[in-house]
Amino acid sequence: MANVLDKIVADKKLELIERKATRPLESFKHLAVPTSRSFYKALAAPGTQFILECKKASPSKGLIRDPFDLTEITSVYKKYATCMSVLTDAKYFQGSFDYLEFVRSQVEQPLICKDFFIDEYQVYMARIYGGDAIL
Repeated sequence: MANVLDKIVADKKLELIERKATRPLESFKHLAVPTSRSFYKALAAPGTQFILECKKASPSKGLIRDPFDLTEITSVYKKYATCMSVLTDAKYFQGSFDYLEFVRSQVEQPLICKDFFIDEYQVYMARIYGGDAIL
């Protein structure tokens, strides 16, 4: 397992080198404003709370959902979810920050941006694309 995680972290470092070269943090850092959707308050509400996940694929299972129709997924999830998790890692989960941005436009629930976070750059990316929390 450690070898797999080492590979993922190494790949993420390379991805971030490329991202930073094309879009430096200072070019968008100012866009990261505080969220109005409280992940904590949503989960602290009385009763049972659900976090539903938008996941297209995983390293262990491969493609999980085909077709991956975010319009359909969000139309169902928003009826039941307290919060939603959106995978943004492209290489291992076939995720995208565009998915996060789209889901943000479709629902009112707080969103978790789920990726392999190793750098503050990613935290800012998560926020400007609509993440209210990270994992």
